[in-house]
Amino acid sequence: MHKRWILRRLPVLILTLFIILSVDFQLRTSGIAKLNGSHHPSPGAHHRSVQEAPSPAKDAPNSAGSTDITPERPRLSGTNRTSPGGHVAPKKLTLEDIFIAVKTTGRFHKARLALLLETWISKTKAHTFIFTDEEDQELRSEGYNMVVTDCQSDHSQQALSCKMSAEYDGFMASDKRWFCHVDDDNYVNPDALLSLLSAFPQDGDIYVGKPSLDKPITAHELLEGNATREVHFWFATGGAGFCLSRRLAEKMAPWASGLRFEQTSAAIRLPDDCTVGFIVEKRLGVAMVHCPLFHSHLENLLLISHSSIPQQVTLSYGMFENKMNSIEVKGSFSKEEDPSRFKTVHCILYPLTSWAFTVHLKSLLVDESVVVHNKMQLQACS
Repeated sequence: MHKRWILRRLPVLILTLFIILSVDFQLRTSGIAKLNGSHHPSPGAHHRSVQEAPSPAKDAPNSAGSTDITPERPRLSGTNRTSPGGHVAPKKLTLEDIFIAVKTTGRFHKARLALLLETWISKTKAHTFIFTDEEDQELRSEGYNMVVTDCQSDHSQQALSCKMSAEYDGFMASDKRWFCHVDDDNYVNPDALLSLLSAFPQDGDIYVGKPSLDKPITAHELLEGNATREVHFWFATGGAGFCLSRRLAEKMAPWASGLRFEQTSAAIRLPDDCTVGFIVEKRLGVAMVHCPLFHSHLENLLLISHSSIPQQVTLSYGMFENKMNSIEVKGSFSKEEDPSRFKTVHCILYPLTSWAFTVHLKSLLVDESVVVHNKMQLQACS
């Protein structure tokens, strides 16, 4: 009976299989024809990803009220390429195009800088430049880009502006496309930094960072004859880091190159990061782009979520209101072992880092031994 049922339905099954194979063959051949035919992109066509990041610079009005920061002409100093259609297209930005300047001082080489060298600078060593006031032969022998300035080692307005002047001149002497400043208590996420800067017009006037105040700062600019005038402008705090495009940095030269930066700082009687904001907004009429992805220790770092860490450009740590202020993130290191949480963050971003992998493996072994111990206790109690 079962065999008869199979024999009656066998032709139907064979016919159904034949139809499926025939339809599949037609779909495959038509797909190949389309690929080989009318859907080839033209040589000059521009491909845009659906995940392409918008340019935050387009929405930033400048001080004169204009929102258009489209460059007057493209830069041609090796940073652009000509497409088959004859249009000049900017070269894709890479980490090697970014000049990362770290401001530090001799007494913090071991206390702060060593942590950065072990973590994020290990990923950006070739294009990170350490500006300090004290020679360090050990660091020099390990191949780090050290710039020993003639600046004072204190935290005065003059000393800070002196180092920023050295950073600016160092960038201008390089062939880099972006200048980014950070302090020695900042963790820089290289991938997030590259993603952010890639979203801007590469030949635009860009000044991006995070203000430490909720309103423009007020300064009293010193004029001739000891007269002063009140000025208001936004500035990106150096404690969180900030970046400048080369085109904008070049325009800053009359007030920033050589001794001019310190002179400008003295004229408004404010330190380095404020001076940068003054030059950009008041002298050049370019608005700062406010970006929440930069962080200093003067904000509540506990508000940064664990899941958002890969998107943050900079992190920080330090004492704030008599308490250690750092991000709340769990990992292989305890807070006692890693109070800044920089090592823990680095392990999250780069889990295959040798020491990060070793620590993670040890934690897994410890967890496994705890599980085995607990099982033995349960067996003993049963």
